[in-house]
Amino acid sequence: MNHVVIIGFMGSGKTRVGKQLSKDLGLPFVDLEKIITKRMNLSAREIFERFGEPYYRALETLALKQLIQDSERKVISLGAGLPLQEQNEKYLRELGTVVYLKGSLATLKKRLEGSKKDPMLDGEDRDDKIKKLLKQRDPVYQKFADIQVTTGEVPFEELIKEIEEKLASYEKK
Repeated sequence: MNHVVIIGFMGSGKTRVGKQLSKDLGLPFVDLEKIITKRMNLSAREIFERFGEPYYRALETLALKQLIQDSERKVISLGAGLPLQEQNEKYLRELGTVVYLKGSLATLKKRLEGSKKDPMLDGEDRDDKIKKLLKQRDPVYQKFADIQVTTGEVPFEELIKEIEEKLASYEKK
């Protein structure tokens, strides 16, 4: 199934962009994290704290496999860490057209300022952690991206238009 799959770092705008694309393209929107948290009746932070990151990543993989079976085309927002899990590589490639929302370090730091949502930013100096994680994740996101756009540099409407144009062009191939 050729879903539209949104990937990117925390704070890149995956959910907001996904919802708008869903509306514009007339497709249902699915946020993978919401599937997991609804199923577990816990927030992502609570799942991490109670069961650990490996357990959460296993839940992501399970939800990803289920989405591949779905015959109805959708816009899907994935968790920021999902593409890093080796076992997800084949599923991610099967899922559809991957759109990478690339944010600059400055943009992401600003958007994540004060956010307590993501347990991956706990612990050491927050800015250093963002920088380190971004350095680790960016090459992986780029590897999977069929389409890449930069967030935080143009108004939201222009970003959406750019993605939609690139999607139309990519899907004609």
